[in-house]
Amino acid sequence: MYLRYYGFDDYPFSVTPDPAFLYLSASHREALGHLLYGAGEHSGFVALIGEVGTGKTTLIRALVDNDMPDLDIALCWNPHLEVREFVATICDELGASYDARRDTSLKDLVDRLNRHLLETHARNRRTVLVIDEAQNLSRGVLEQLRLLTNLETHKHKLLRIILVGQPELEQLLARHDLRQLSQRITARFKLKPLGYGETRAYVQHRLRLAGGPPHLFTGPALFAVRRVTGGIPRLINMVCERALMGGYAHSRARIGAPMVLRAAAETLPRERRARWLRVAVPALSLAALAVVGALAWYPGIELSRAADWVKSSGASAPAVAVDTHESSAQPDGTTGVPGEPAASARGEGGDSYSPEDGSGAAADDSPADKNDGTQVASDDTQDASSPPTADKVSTPGEAEATSISSDSGGELSADNTAALKGVPAGDATITQLLRLWGVFGAQVRSGCENLRIGDLRCLADRGSFSMIERYNRPALLTIRHDGRTHKVLLSSLEDDDATLVGENGTRRISRMALLRIWNGEFEVVWRADSGVGLIQPGAVGSAVVWLRKRLDRIDGKNPETRLGPASPVYDDALERRLRDFQAANGLEADGMAGPRTQMMLNGAVPSPGSPALKPVEQE
Repeated sequence: MYLRYYGFDDYPFSVTPDPAFLYLSASHREALGHLLYGAGEHSGFVALIGEVGTGKTTLIRALVDNDMPDLDIALCWNPHLEVREFVATICDELGASYDARRDTSLKDLVDRLNRHLLETHARNRRTVLVIDEAQNLSRGVLEQLRLLTNLETHKHKLLRIILVGQPELEQLLARHDLRQLSQRITARFKLKPLGYGETRAYVQHRLRLAGGPPHLFTGPALFAVRRVTGGIPRLINMVCERALMGGYAHSRARIGAPMVLRAAAETLPRERRARWLRVAVPALSLAALAVVGALAWYPGIELSRAADWVKSSGASAPAVAVDTHESSAQPDGTTGVPGEPAASARGEGGDSYSPEDGSGAAADDSPADKNDGTQVASDDTQDASSPPTADKVSTPGEAEATSISSDSGGELSADNTAALKGVPAGDATITQLLRLWGVFGAQVRSGCENLRIGDLRCLADRGSFSMIERYNRPALLTIRHDGRTHKVLLSSLEDDDATLVGENGTRRISRMALLRIWNGEFEVVWRADSGVGLIQPGAVGSAVVWLRKRLDRIDGKNPETRLGPASPVYDDALERRLRDFQAANGLEADGMAGPRTQMMLNGAVPSPGSPALKPVEQE
């Protein structure tokens, strides 16, 4: 789910022991050295011991994947076997031939195995037996292992054995009745958990290998990861995986310590949660008091920035609510809730259409009227049964289509009249719109203003057809046809024709005919690639870098060829560039990138994985 949101090529914290993601801490590097020694020419018995989840199986797979052409490895993953079954498993792993019906005794199997090992040794090949979860071996199997080490020539062991297990293996080998076996172990190593610095390097290592940003987790978040997991790689994977899912669900640009602690509470075993909660709760409380005290002491920091919005309810007066759920300060230094579209013209910036340029709706028709910071709900409150209002269009050739009311008295041509007969009946839904974005599954029941699916957001707006063309994203249009108002999905657009999707299928219609029945209202889904809902002058962080690179691509430049990293500071030069872009696209040129500006920035360049009304040619 979060792969595309954070830009990953693969899941960075899968619990499957994948050697491609192996991180060699000092302890893991030494452990791998012991395994390679166990597979060497003069070794005999090697034991690797480590706590549950420390990466023992991953090291085994790394040994198997190591390029050693003269080595044969037999892996035993299931130690819960009887003695005869155990020897038969070794024969199967090594390819030693035996007749299951005739070679029924243990002696027959050992003889067949010995013959195979001698033939292998004659070809200058070494044979290694690796047993995982060795702490579960029975005493009989352990005694048989000791006897198998007697298979040797005058100078070399025919079978090298590596025991890999949990700390209980160490206790098992310390038994008095197994002292003969214990004395034959030539190398022992105990794998240790990761330290704080190694945990940070481990997380960033896996993020980098998965193709994502290596600094996605903040410093406090990584400290919390080490604290709650004790440096156990498997637990680190579980907590980080859950934290990424939480960040995706809540549209976080970065993963902070609170998200990590919540993920730990949902994933870790109860005894480990109880252990770190006794320390974490007092520590977080003290840290919170310190931060609040610092903010209160320093007069230049604004303690809160409550966002107000007005929600219309029928003919009743709009109710104003104050949302103090999240602070306006984001991890990347920008302000505004990540991915949350603010609807006020000044509040979200660059997103209300200027009435002077003739390309957008009048200011009093916009769902984002200017006000004193109050956020206006983006859904239009006009009664569907009332006569639709006209809207201006700026595209040449559409001037005569600006009267878009179906009962305006205008005459349609014969071709347009025939085209209207093919308009899809029934309402298209936002679920159909989301399918174009690759979102499948259950029906989406939330309205446009409440849509939150990963980095996808929805904006209900009202404007001209040229506005939709500049967004360059499929949209749900509200039309009035055959005496009723319903919605159709505009999925693609050509010079003269448009493709509509309704409840009963797909139809093509001329643009002129569509303009005659469309009332100017539409809903469009967009992707918050920047990670925030608002980028404004003075901001600092990754969202500013995104804006700078996006404008570079629109100007035909390749940001990857830039010398040095892009500046994360929203300076005057970047503001001028954004104002020019806004003015050229019929937006109010205020230098603040809200949802409408970000949608046009996204639609102006190729965006892999994003549907477009018209394909954008790569410069």
